[in-house]
Amino acid sequence: MSSSTDSDNHSIRNLTENLAAPEKLVPEEAFDIDREKQELAYFISIGISPDSLQSAVIASRRNFTTIQEEVFASGLLNEEAHFHKLAKRLNLPFLNQIDANMVVGSQYIDVLLKRRGPLRIVEQEVIRTVISPNISEAIRLNDHLIEKPELQNRLAIASFQTIKHTVWQFRKKERVKDTIRELPENSPEMSARHLMTNWQSFVCGFALSCFLFFASASTSLTMTVFHTFLSLLYLSSNLLKLAAAFFTADETNRTTTIGNQPLPMYTILVALYDEAPVARQLVRALDRLNWPKSRLDIKLICEENDTATIEAIKAANPGSQFEIVTVPPMPPSTKPKALQYALHGAGGDFIAIYDAEDIPNPDQLREAYSVFSTSDNKLACLQAPLVISNAPKNWLTALFGIEYSGLFRRLIPLLSYFGLPIPLGGTSNHFRRSALKAVGGWDPNNVTEDADLGIRLYRHGYHTGVLRRPTLEHAPEDIDVWIKQRTRWLKGWMQTWLVFMRRPLNLFKQNKIIGFLSLQIIIAGMLVAALAHPFAYLFISHSIYTGVTYGTGAITNTDKFLFFIDVFNLFGSYFIFFLAGWRAFIPLEKRDIKKKWLLMLPFYWLLMSWAGWRAITQLPNQAHKWEKTPHQPVQSKLIPEK
Repeated sequence: MSSSTDSDNHSIRNLTENLAAPEKLVPEEAFDIDREKQELAYFISIGISPDSLQSAVIASRRNFTTIQEEVFASGLLNEEAHFHKLAKRLNLPFLNQIDANMVVGSQYIDVLLKRRGPLRIVEQEVIRTVISPNISEAIRLNDHLIEKPELQNRLAIASFQTIKHTVWQFRKKERVKDTIRELPENSPEMSARHLMTNWQSFVCGFALSCFLFFASASTSLTMTVFHTFLSLLYLSSNLLKLAAAFFTADETNRTTTIGNQPLPMYTILVALYDEAPVARQLVRALDRLNWPKSRLDIKLICEENDTATIEAIKAANPGSQFEIVTVPPMPPSTKPKALQYALHGAGGDFIAIYDAEDIPNPDQLREAYSVFSTSDNKLACLQAPLVISNAPKNWLTALFGIEYSGLFRRLIPLLSYFGLPIPLGGTSNHFRRSALKAVGGWDPNNVTEDADLGIRLYRHGYHTGVLRRPTLEHAPEDIDVWIKQRTRWLKGWMQTWLVFMRRPLNLFKQNKIIGFLSLQIIIAGMLVAALAHPFAYLFISHSIYTGVTYGTGAITNTDKFLFFIDVFNLFGSYFIFFLAGWRAFIPLEKRDIKKKWLLMLPFYWLLMSWAGWRAITQLPNQAHKWEKTPHQPVQSKLIPEK
C-alpha cells in the first residue's frame, strides 16, 4: 500500500489535531489516533477530500466505530468498490461473488453473519481464506505479504456483504429446517405446530358430549347456563375496554437525548412478500431513522422466489446499513418463520420489527433505547403505538383507525401499567435480543405471532412497556382484504389460547389468579366478544318477543338479568369502541373522520364476527394458512415530508 504525500500528511495532522481537543465527544484515550491516521491517509490517497472525511472522523469517535465504517455509512464510498481497490493495492484476488459450494464450513459458521471474520473456501483444490480487512489490518497484511509473498496464493479479498451473502446461502436448507423445528422441539408445549394436544382433544370432546347430554335432558337450563357463561365473559372484555377508555398514561414526552455514550447496534427486521409497490417507501422511511447508520443492521427479509420485491428493493438504492436476506421455500410460509430465520444473523443488542408499509417516527429507536437503558432486564419488549395513516379514506379505514387508537393508545398502555399480559401488535415491537432468544423467538406455526410472543414473554416473567412515538400504518381499504386479515388475526388468537391452555393448572400456578384471569379476559374474552356478537341480537330479540307475547311475568329474573347484560354488551361494544379510540385521537385525526361513518359501527362488529367464525372453519385443516394483506404506497397528512 502506497505512502502519503507531504500534502496528505499535512491534511491528516490538521484533521486529527483539530478534532482531538475541542470536540471532546469521548475521552481521548477511547480512540486510536494511530489507527485514525492510517485510515485518513488511505482515504485521502484514493481521492476523498479531507473536508468530506471530517464528519466521518467525528462520527467514528461518537459511535466508537472506525472511519471506514462511517465512510460506508455516509455513502462517501461504496463498500464493494472499496474492497476492490484494496485488493488491487494488496495484489490479491477480489471476489464479488462466492459460490457457496466452495465454502469449507463448520457448525459455527453463522457467526460470520454478525461479525467480520475469515471465510475459508476451496478453489481448484487450493484452500483460500477470504477476508474483508479494515485499513489497519490491511497495512499489517501488506507488510506480511512482503515478507511471505507465497501467502498471496492462499488469500482473497471480498466485501463483508459478499461474505455474509455466501454464508446465508451455504447452509440455507439446514438453517430453515432449524428455524421451523427450533421452538417445537425445544419447547413443544409453547408451539402451535399441532393445534391441540391429545388431552385437549379429549376435554373438548367430553365437554361437547356433556353439553349435548344436558341439552337433551334440559334444554332451557343448559342454554341458560351457556348463555350466562358467554355473556359474563363478553361483559368482562367490555369492562376491561371501558377501563382502558378512561385510562390516561403519563403524556410527558420521553427524552431522545441519550448523551455522548456510544449507541449499540440496533437490528431492524422487516418480513416482506409481494411488496414491490412499497419497497421504495419502506427504504426511505427506515433511512430517516434518527440513529447512526453505522450502528444500524436492517434486514429486509424476502422469500427466495419473490424476485419482484428483491429487485424493487435494489432499485430503491438502499444504504450500507441494509441487507436483503432471502428465505428458502419451505412450509409453513409465514411471517414468523421469516423473522426467526433472519434472527440467526441479527447482530444488534436490540431488535425492532416493522411491516412493509410502516413509516415509524424517526426518533422511535432513540426513545426505545432510552427506556431500555433506564430499566432492568425484565423489561423485554416495548410496543410503539400504531396510527392508521389512511383513516380518512372511507368508513372501513376510519373505524379501523378508531379501533387501533383505542387498542394502542389506551388498552395496551393500561395493561402495561398494571403489569398484565399484552398481545403485541405485529409491528413496531422493540426487543432485548437476550430476552427474545431466551423465550425461543417467534413460533413459525402461529399466524398471529405477535400475540403469541407477547403472552410467552409474560409467562417467562418478562414485562412489556409502551412507547409514545408512533408508527404510521396502512389499513385495508376494502372489505375482502379486511376480512382475510382479520380472519388470520383471530385464528392466531385461537391458536395462542389453545397453546397456553395446554396445562391450565401449571398456567395458574405460574401466573397466580390475577395473571390467569387476565389471560382469559384478554384472549378468550375478546374472542367471545367477536364470535358472540350476533347472538346478542338474538338473545335480546328473544327476550323482547317473550315479553311482548306473554307479558313480562313470563320472563324469569335470571332472563331479565341476562337481558340487561346483553343490552350492555351489544350497545356498550359500540360506545366503548368509539369512546376509547376517539379520546385518544389528536385533533387532526378527529377532523378528518366523517361523523356519518360511525353509523357503520354495528356492521363493522358483524364483520368481526364473520371473520371470527371464518377463522374457526379454517382451524381444522388450514391452521397455518397465511392470507396475505396487499399494500400500496400511501399519502397522508400524518406522514412527514422529510
